[in-house]
Amino acid sequence: YYMHIGLYAYRSNVLEKITLLPQSPLEKAESLEQNRWIENGYKIRCAETVWESIGIDTPEDLDKAISNYERFI
Repeated sequence: YYMHIGLYAYRSNVLEKITLLPQSPLEKAESLEQNRWIENGYKIRCAETVWESIGIDTPEDLDKAISNYERFI
Protein backbone atom coordinates (compact mmCIF):
# COMPACT_ATOMS: atom_id res chain seq x y z
CA TYR A 1 0.00 0.00 0.00
CA TYR A 2 1.02 3.57 -0.57
CA MET A 3 0.99 6.07 2.25
CA HIS A 4 0.48 9.80 1.89
CA ILE A 5 2.87 12.49 3.08
CA GLY A 6 1.12 15.81 2.53
CA LEU A 7 3.72 18.52 2.05
CA TYR A 8 2.54 21.54 0.12
CA ALA A 9 4.51 24.59 -0.97
CA TYR A 10 3.01 27.58 -2.75
CA ARG A 11 4.07 30.84 -4.26
CA SER A 12 2.25 33.59 -2.39
CA ASN A 13 0.31 34.72 -5.47
CA VAL A 14 -0.93 31.17 -6.12
CA LEU A 15 -1.95 30.72 -2.49
CA GLU A 16 -3.98 33.91 -2.68
CA LYS A 17 -5.76 32.65 -5.81
CA ILE A 18 -6.59 29.14 -4.60
CA THR A 19 -8.02 30.39 -1.32
CA LEU A 20 -10.58 32.38 -3.30
CA LEU A 21 -11.80 29.39 -5.33
CA PRO A 22 -15.23 28.07 -4.34
CA GLN A 23 -15.48 24.54 -2.97
CA SER A 24 -16.41 22.02 -5.63
CA PRO A 25 -18.93 19.21 -5.18
CA LEU A 26 -16.10 16.66 -5.53
CA GLU A 27 -14.06 18.41 -2.85
CA LYS A 28 -17.04 18.36 -0.50
CA ALA A 29 -17.85 14.72 -1.24
CA GLU A 30 -14.30 13.49 -0.69
CA SER A 31 -13.19 16.10 1.89
CA LEU A 32 -10.08 16.82 -0.19
CA GLU A 33 -9.23 20.45 -0.93
CA GLN A 34 -6.73 19.22 -3.54
CA ASN A 35 -9.68 18.35 -5.78
CA ARG A 36 -10.58 22.04 -5.91
CA TRP A 37 -7.12 22.89 -7.20
CA ILE A 38 -7.08 20.12 -9.80
CA GLU A 39 -10.57 20.99 -11.06
CA ASN A 40 -9.41 24.57 -11.56
CA GLY A 41 -6.35 23.64 -13.61
CA TYR A 42 -3.66 23.69 -10.93
CA LYS A 43 -1.10 20.91 -10.98
CA ILE A 44 -0.05 18.84 -7.99
CA ARG A 45 3.29 17.11 -8.20
CA CYS A 46 3.82 13.79 -6.47
CA ALA A 47 6.90 11.75 -5.75
CA GLU A 48 7.46 8.24 -4.48
CA THR A 49 9.63 7.74 -1.41
CA VAL A 50 10.72 4.93 0.86
CA TRP A 51 10.89 7.33 3.83
CA GLU A 52 8.40 6.56 6.55
CA SER A 53 6.71 9.52 8.16
CA ILE A 54 4.53 10.26 11.15
CA GLY A 55 1.27 12.18 11.14
CA ILE A 56 1.34 15.72 12.50
CA ASP A 57 -2.23 16.72 13.26
CA THR A 58 -2.03 18.13 16.79
CA PRO A 59 0.39 20.26 18.83
CA GLU A 60 1.42 17.07 20.64
CA ASP A 61 2.23 15.39 17.31
CA LEU A 62 4.38 18.38 16.38
CA ASP A 63 6.27 18.18 19.67
CA LYS A 64 6.96 14.49 19.02
CA ALA A 65 8.15 15.20 15.47
CA ILE A 66 10.48 17.97 16.66
CA SER A 67 11.88 15.68 19.33
CA ASN A 68 12.50 12.92 16.77
CA TYR A 69 14.07 15.39 14.34
CA GLU A 70 16.42 16.81 16.98
CA ARG A 71 17.97 13.36 17.41
CA PHE A 72 19.35 13.65 13.87
CA ILE A 73 20.94 17.10 14.15
